Amino acid sequence: MANHALIIANSTYDDHHFAFLPAAAADAAQLRSVLSDPDIGGFQVEVLVDVGQRAAMRALESFFTRAGRDDLLVLHLSLHGWKDVRNRLYFVMRDTERDYPGSTAVSADMVGTFMGESRSRRIVVLLDCCYSGAFTLNALRREAGTPTVDVAEPFAGNGRVVLTASTALQYSHEGEQDIRYSRTAAQPSVFTSAVIRGLADGSADLDGDGLISVDELYDFVHEQVRQRIDGQTPTLSVDSAQGTIYLARSPRHVDVDGLAEMRTAVLDSQPWKRIGSLHLIGHLLGSIREPTRDAARAALLGLIADSDREVASRAARLWDERGLGEIPVGRPARPARPSAPRKPIGSSGPAAGIDFGTTNSSIALLEGEDVRLVPNAEGALTTPSLVAVAADGEVLVGTAAKRQALANPDYTARSVKLRLGTDWSITRGAVRLAAEDVAELILRRLREDAEAYAGQPPGLTVMTVPANFDLLQRAAVVEAARRAGFDVQRVLNEPTAAALTYGLNREEDTTVLVFDLGGGTLDVSLIEVSHGVVEVKSTGGDAHLGGDDWDERIVQHLLRRVWDGYGLDLAQDIPARQRLQEAAEAAKVELSSASSATIRLPFLASTAHFPVHLDETLTRAEFESMTRDLLHRCRRPAEQAIRDAGLRSSDLDQVILTGGATRMPAIGDLVRRLTGGRQPYRGLIPEGIVSGAAVEAGVLTGGVKGVLLLDVVSATLGFETHGGTVAKVIERNTTIPTISRKLAATSTSGQTRMTLHVVEGESTIATGSRTLAVLDIPDLPPHPRGTPLIEVALDIDANSTLRVTARELRGRTDELSRRARELSEARTAAGGIRSDRSPEKERLLAKLAALEAEYLSDREWQVSIDRSSMTQAAALVNSPRWQPLRDLAPLTWEDADT
Repeated sequence: MANHALIIANSTYDDHHFAFLPAAAADAAQLRSVLSDPDIGGFQVEVLVDVGQRAAMRALESFFTRAGRDDLLVLHLSLHGWKDVRNRLYFVMRDTERDYPGSTAVSADMVGTFMGESRSRRIVVLLDCCYSGAFTLNALRREAGTPTVDVAEPFAGNGRVVLTASTALQYSHEGEQDIRYSRTAAQPSVFTSAVIRGLADGSADLDGDGLISVDELYDFVHEQVRQRIDGQTPTLSVDSAQGTIYLARSPRHVDVDGLAEMRTAVLDSQPWKRIGSLHLIGHLLGSIREPTRDAARAALLGLIADSDREVASRAARLWDERGLGEIPVGRPARPARPSAPRKPIGSSGPAAGIDFGTTNSSIALLEGEDVRLVPNAEGALTTPSLVAVAADGEVLVGTAAKRQALANPDYTARSVKLRLGTDWSITRGAVRLAAEDVAELILRRLREDAEAYAGQPPGLTVMTVPANFDLLQRAAVVEAARRAGFDVQRVLNEPTAAALTYGLNREEDTTVLVFDLGGGTLDVSLIEVSHGVVEVKSTGGDAHLGGDDWDERIVQHLLRRVWDGYGLDLAQDIPARQRLQEAAEAAKVELSSASSATIRLPFLASTAHFPVHLDETLTRAEFESMTRDLLHRCRRPAEQAIRDAGLRSSDLDQVILTGGATRMPAIGDLVRRLTGGRQPYRGLIPEGIVSGAAVEAGVLTGGVKGVLLLDVVSATLGFETHGGTVAKVIERNTTIPTISRKLAATSTSGQTRMTLHVVEGESTIATGSRTLAVLDIPDLPPHPRGTPLIEVALDIDANSTLRVTARELRGRTDELSRRARELSEARTAAGGIRSDRSPEKERLLAKLAALEAEYLSDREWQVSIDRSSMTQAAALVNSPRWQPLRDLAPLTWEDADT
C-alpha cells in the first residue's frame, strides 16, 4: 500500500485564447512540498508543469493503471478547463488548440476511463480549473442560483472522491475572442491555497484526531473559499468510497503517531497483534484530548466485537477496567482492512465462497481465517443478478444490465436462479441464453472480479443454494459455476452457510433457527451449534416466496390507483410496469425504516388527451395490510422446521435473520411472535451466507481448523413401486453423507425385468415427485410375486450428489426371503454401533461382508445423478414409452412380506 500523487499545472499556453496563469506552477510546487512531507502526506509525487497533451495522457494512464488495489491516489489539476458546445469537458494542455479539443486536449471522459481501469479503490481528484463554451455569448451564468451541473460527473465510479474549486458553471463565460476566468492571471488560486494551508499546518484536522480526511479537507476549503470570494462554491462528489479516506497527518497533533499505529494494529489479520494494540489503546484513553479519547474508545468497541474470542474478551476487560460504563448494544463489528487475500498453502488460488442470489450475487475469499468480500468493478460488494441482450446483440452483465433494464425490459433476464433446471430461455436475434447460460455469465463476472482483486484466479469454491432446491437445480448451479471457471467442491444450503458464520468460534451449545428470506425464496433451518460443530436438524421453506412478492403487491396497488384515477390499465405496458417495479422496490426499502414512502412517477404513461403522473404516499400500515397473507406463508415453514426437529419454540436460543427481505419490520415482528418475544439477530445481513460459504471452503482446504459441518438432505429420496406409490429410502432432514438400502421384490409372478424409477419429493405418489433416474434391470430369473430380487442403495455425499446402485440377490426361490432378512438384520446390527473401532462392530462388519459376498450377485446397475441423467429420465417418463416400463415397477420387499 502506497500513496501516489500526480500534479499537472499549466501556466503557459500556445493558443492565445487561453490566458497565462503564472500562479499554477507556484501552487504546484507548494502542494508537492506538503504532500511529499513524510510527517504530513508521505506521498510519492510527480509534477508536470506546462506539459503537452501527449505527455499528459501518458502520465495519466501510467498513474492510474499501475496502481495497486490498496494504493491511495491523488490527482491535482491546476489549469484551464474548456467545455465544447456539446457540454463535454476538456482539460487544456500547453499545446491544446481551442478549435480542436478532441485531438489536442485531455478529455474528462478519458481521465474517467483511466480511473475505471485502475485497481485502486481510493482515488481523490482535486480540480482547480474553470471552463466555458456551454453558455450563450457574454453570459456570466445561466441563472442567479447555484448551477446544478456537476463537474465531477465524468469521474463517477469506484471509491472516487472529487473536489472542485467551484460548481461546474460558476464564473465561466465566453467572449467573442478570448476566454475570461474567475481569477485574474496574477491571482493565486484561492482553492489550491486553502488545500495547501489545511494540510501544511493541520488546520483541516477539524475533529482533532491527528488525521485529515477528505471530508474534513473539503469542509475546511469550502469555508475558506466562501469567506474570500463571494458566490464561489467548492463542491464534493463521492462515489462508492468505502470507509474514510485519510489524506494526511496533522503535524501539530502530538498523538498522531500513536493513533496511526493503533489503527494499523486493530485492523491486523493476526489476533495477537490486535491483542497487542490494547496496550496502546489504554494509553490513548488517558489522553487529555477528547478526539484522541473518542478514537481510542471507538477502536476498543471494534475489538470487543472481534471474531476472535480471546481478543474480544481482553478488550471487554479493558473497557470494564477503565470504567467506561455499559458496553453499547449496537456496537460496530471490527472493520476489515481492504487488503488482497493471501494465497493458501497448497492451493492454486484463495478458497472462495459464492452466494448466487435471486436479486444480487456476491463472492468472498479466505485470507488466513478471515473472510474478505470482493468488490466488483463498480466498487460494490454485491453484483445484480441480471443479464441483458442489447439491440446490437451485446450481452450485458450485472450493473451494466441493471442500468438499461428500464429501457430494455423484454430482453433483461432477472430472477434466473428460480428458473434453473427448467427449459426457460431468452432470445434476441442470434443470441439465445438458457437459464444456465445466464447464471454462467453472472458467475463468470464474479470470478473476474475475484481475480482482479486477488491477482490470481480463485481456488476451491463452495456454492450456496436455497435449502429447498432439488437435485436438478443444484446440479444446474454447479454446472454453470464450473463452466464459469470455478472449482466447485461443495454445495451448501444458504441457511446452513449463515449458521456456519454465526457459529464460528462459539463453544457454548446453541440451538439456532435461521430464517432466510431472499429475493425469490424462503429458507428456514434449525441448527445446533456446539464447540465448532454445526449440525443441521431440519430444513423447510417456500421455493416461491421472496421479497419480489412484496414488491409485486406494491405494483398491483399502484396499478389499481392508476386505473381508479385515469381509467387506464397498465398491466400489459411493459415499460410502465418496469418503472413501477423499481419504484415498488425503493418504497419497500424505505418503509423498512420510515412510516411512509412517497412514490412519484411523472409521465408514467399517457391517455389520448393528457399524460399520466403518479404521486402516491404508501404507509407502512397499508403495506403490511396488503401483504399479510405473504407474512402468514412465512410462518408455516418456520413452525414446520421446529416440529421436524422435535423441538418447541421455547427451546430456541437464537433466531438469525438473513437475506435482504428480512429487513422488513414485519418479518422481525413475526419471528418475535413465533419465539415468544425473542429478539432476532440481524448481524449477518447481508454477508452472512457468502461468508459461511468461504469459511467452508477454508475447512475443505485446511485453512480453517476446528469446524465440522453436518448438513441434511433437503427432500425425501425413494423409488416408485407397483401402483404408483413411492417407497421412501432416505427421509428428508437425514444427515449427510449417508447411504440407505431397500429390497425390491417382483410385482408379478415370473417377472424377468424390473424398472427402477428413482424420485425426489414429499409426495406419496410418483407422479407428484421429481424424476431423478430410471434404471432398466433386465434378465432376472423368474420367481413368484413378492420375491426379493434387487437391493437398491441410495448413496448421497456431503455435496448432495446422489448415486443409485442396484444389486441382484442370488439364491433359490425358497431361500431368497431368508437371505434378504439376514442381510437386512446384519446391516441394522452393524449400523447400530457408533464407534468405528469397537471389536464388536468390527465383528459385525466382517459378518456383513461375508453375507454380501455370498448373497449378492456381481451383477449391478448404477447411475450417478446429474443434470444429464435427470433430463434423460424425465424425457422417458413423459413419453408414450413409459407406461409399459412403469408396469414393471417393483414392490418393496417389506410390503410383499407382510
